[in-house]
Amino acid sequence: MNLYTLISATIVLAISLLSLPLLNHYWFNSTSPRLLTADLILKNGVIFTSDVSLPFADSMAVQNGRILRVGNYSALQELAGDGTKILNLDGKIVVPGFIDSHVHLIPGGLQMVRVELRGVNHKDEFVRRVKEAVRNSKKGSWVLGGGWNNDLWGGELPVASWIDDMTPHNPVWLSRMDGHMGLANSVALQLAQITNFSQDPNGGTIVKTSHGEPTGLLIDAAMKLILPWIPEVSVDERREALLRASNLALTRGVTTVVDFGRYFPGASVQLSWEDFSGFSQHFDRVYRVLYLIFSILFYGMEEIYI
Repeated sequence: MNLYTLISATIVLAISLLSLPLLNHYWFNSTSPRLLTADLILKNGVIFTSDVSLPFADSMAVQNGRILRVGNYSALQELAGDGTKILNLDGKIVVPGFIDSHVHLIPGGLQMVRVELRGVNHKDEFVRRVKEAVRNSKKGSWVLGGGWNNDLWGGELPVASWIDDMTPHNPVWLSRMDGHMGLANSVALQLAQITNFSQDPNGGTIVKTSHGEPTGLLIDAAMKLILPWIPEVSVDERREALLRASNLALTRGVTTVVDFGRYFPGASVQLSWEDFSGFSQHFDRVYRVLYLIFSILFYGMEEIYI
């Protein structure tokens, strides 16, 4: 039995409702009258506080992205000043930020600017999106994307022949929405030297026709045959992807995530650490993403043979 290294990366993202930068802002001080003037007061809402002594309130006062007080609007009016913005929620619900316990921020951010196949429910649309991506790509460059779900168009699995005619000069890799399968076109298969004679790796499958020809589908560990041939994205691209995905999460009310590191099999654990540990140097480039606490938990386990 083999035990392998398990990595879990936890990133905590906090939202500021107003402006940058949080790290230079002062903490709430109840003894200073100046600090008791709210920038924003939300009223006429249903605010879930997570406090058993006051589970719900209809109003909330905020200063510099920090909550000053929750309660009835009449109790918060003393915190209003000349510059305080009053926002009527009209009964809308306010809750603490959501926590997503399993994400892959960098791959998700990269996917946002690649071939988006999520939600595609017809073969023709699948092909059209790949064709459009190839048209906008340089000859010889990789065309990457994913998110497809064959169940949406009746269950038929895609094959390389769907896209080979339109991708004669570009290797293509399109991962399934669950990350356990991907489609490579014939150019990519040739680069990776995947042929009729290629054997399934341990833990993976090279899907073949009844005549033994690779269809282009690679399952689980078989994806490792293609992935090393895909150029590693630059540190700037990875950082932009991280910021892009973080901003999207925040717009959906997700303020805390547990990131499981590099998404693709065989990718470097060290690179994952570098991607996340360097993120805090770039706060000034993110609006609303103002503070990051990261911790990566390593459970180092040597290979054990029993």
